[in-house]
Amino acid sequence: MAAVYITEQGAKLGVDYRRLEVRKSDEHGKEQVIAEFPLGHVEQVVILGNVGITTPALKRLMQDGIDLVFLSMDGQYYGRIQGELTPHIALRRAQYQRQNEAAFTLALAQRMVSGKIRNQRVLLQRQKRVGHSELEATLAALDDYEARAARTQTLNALLGVEGSATARYFDGYRLLFDPVWQFDNRNRRPPRDPINVLLSFGYTLLTRAAESAAQTVGLDPYVGFLHKDVYNRPSLALDLVEEFRPLIEGLVLHVCHHDMIHPEDFRPGDEAAGERALVMERDAVKRYVAAYEERMGRAIQHPRTGEMLPLWRFIELQAREVARCLREGTPEYQAVVFR
Repeated sequence: MAAVYITEQGAKLGVDYRRLEVRKSDEHGKEQVIAEFPLGHVEQVVILGNVGITTPALKRLMQDGIDLVFLSMDGQYYGRIQGELTPHIALRRAQYQRQNEAAFTLALAQRMVSGKIRNQRVLLQRQKRVGHSELEATLAALDDYEARAARTQTLNALLGVEGSATARYFDGYRLLFDPVWQFDNRNRRPPRDPINVLLSFGYTLLTRAAESAAQTVGLDPYVGFLHKDVYNRPSLALDLVEEFRPLIEGLVLHVCHHDMIHPEDFRPGDEAAGERALVMERDAVKRYVAAYEERMGRAIQHPRTGEMLPLWRFIELQAREVARCLREGTPEYQAVVFR
């Protein structure tokens, strides 16, 4: 799909006959055209942040059946405007059909799990290079789990391998933190130590970004392949999150090792007030969210396209990769592997 992204803050999207124009006022208040796109080459327009749109442009997009999506600058999905005909019916129909094909579902899910394990290994390998030699055994185990994942014959078996690999990964990951953090294992519902609070919070932010990405592409975020259908759970968004979880784990390492977050930033929750067992103080939440936004907005080279893109755009491209697999009827999903 040919998508146009409008990111210039304070700009306005207009139309001049068969061209979309991005306009912005200069320092003298005179409106200038800073970018333009032939309408015939556009299938979707994505507006990020503080960007306006004229009524004629809005009418033209609806008349031409061009999808208009609104996101925040950090990728949060606000909503979409579509004309009378939606371009996504065939894609969603293919999504529902493929989910019922056991071989397709397993093959696609295997590649997602493989991408997750590889990225977990990359994160630990980086730490090994800076002195954590005790990670060698964990790195070897992750290699073995990735090979086992590719040999699984059922989705349940794959989920078992993925769970075992994740537990082994966290055996190594916990060694990267000072004992003052009291981080012994991955726990949740509720998280019982500061590191698990940070991990769960980060995963939640990432899942919302993945849900936005799925909706932007036109997929149903509730119909997944690795994750089973559960009422009110965005299973496809959780699928997309898997290979990006090490980004959050790396972020938690960063904020803890660089004194951006401290153990003193957490307090026992007030159960009578409906709080969790452990609560992060409000100022620390602001610092952590700011660090997350900075990390996800950082542009790096995409390993498949070669483009310099912010990390949140990587998630959207992976949603488009799922859409490609569904349209073509092939489970040859290409996960993003970080270096």
